[in-house]
Amino acid sequence: MTTPATLSLTPRTTLVLLPASVLPLIDSSLVKVLLPAISRDLDVTESDVQLGVSAYMLAATAGIVLSTTCLRRFGARYVWTGSVLVFALASALVGVSGTLPLFVTARVLQGAACGFIKPAVQQIAADLVGRDGIRSALATIGLPAVIAPAFGPLLGGVLVDAVGWRILFLVNVPLAALALILARGVLPTTPGRRTPLGLGQALPGVLGMVGLLWVVSAVGTLPAGFTVLIAAAAIVVIAVFCVADLRSTTPLLDMSLYRGLPFATVMLLCLVIGAVSYGTLLSTSLHIQSDLGQPAWVAGILVGVQGCGALASRSLIKGPWKNMDAFPVIAAGLVVAAVGTLGIQAVGSWNAVTVAVAVVASLIRGLGLGACTLLALSAAFEVVSDGQTPAVGAHTRLML
Repeated sequence: MTTPATLSLTPRTTLVLLPASVLPLIDSSLVKVLLPAISRDLDVTESDVQLGVSAYMLAATAGIVLSTTCLRRFGARYVWTGSVLVFALASALVGVSGTLPLFVTARVLQGAACGFIKPAVQQIAADLVGRDGIRSALATIGLPAVIAPAFGPLLGGVLVDAVGWRILFLVNVPLAALALILARGVLPTTPGRRTPLGLGQALPGVLGMVGLLWVVSAVGTLPAGFTVLIAAAAIVVIAVFCVADLRSTTPLLDMSLYRGLPFATVMLLCLVIGAVSYGTLLSTSLHIQSDLGQPAWVAGILVGVQGCGALASRSLIKGPWKNMDAFPVIAAGLVVAAVGTLGIQAVGSWNAVTVAVAVVASLIRGLGLGACTLLALSAAFEVVSDGQTPAVGAHTRLML
């Protein structure tokens, strides 16, 4: 039976959906700081273990591309349940892996599950609260997209020596199990419909997006001409996928959404917000550690302060900004984030006054980035029809 839409998520539903949103985002960034420990334990080089990072990212991309058609065919509850189960199983395999092939295979499973989880979570929220309540719902379950990726490296750096790298993956299992148990009788059952999965149709899209991601990760390590050639080929293949998707009677990603100017604008904003978010986090970390000579935990504290700013933006979105036009607020949020970033970069020494400046600037940037991200996520649902919502989560996941 389909649960009728309400205007807000219940505390239990929030408790169910939040772990599924947080764990994949933390894991995707966590492993980067665990490479030395994993390579020593598996008796391989760090470059070999890096295969697990790349495999996760590429498998997640494939999962995102296929998530829309799976949501339509099976319904969000079954996609969420299956992907959380696979993520938990893969996390256990990562935690007990004793060889590189098993580690990489488990990371592929983890990544694929991750690609399905976020679109399923967003669709469940849309099914529960309707498009009128999606802004308030995503202000809660979308918050991990702002702060979780930044806390992954900090968490790994602090805990790897204390508990070992395996525990940091194995802990996903009981958390996922708890979410699955609490989900019984809570998540809506939306009817699926018989539609092709389109695995062959997805191939050019997956190849193109994987190619672009590989080029971005390999910049500076390969000859410039070869990098440009791969990037051009990837763009051509993606264009082929887009044309095929537009002409298909059963589109995978429903690229026709981009014919609507509001949706295309939201996706462009998501791309900009994602670049600003990750770029400023990297620049802040380098500035604090390289330019100011402070340890990594100091940068981590500033990230935590930034998270407090994002939490404050959540309260504003659920309150005074609940019915405001998203686009001017997103624009203002980008300006506020820029002001906060300039404030951090302006710190040229480390004393009581400059520490206070860095803390306030981090809080300001978190407020701006939180408002941008959460409103962009909800605006993507607000500008489409109810029948188009299954594709929205995949597009926001690819852009942010």
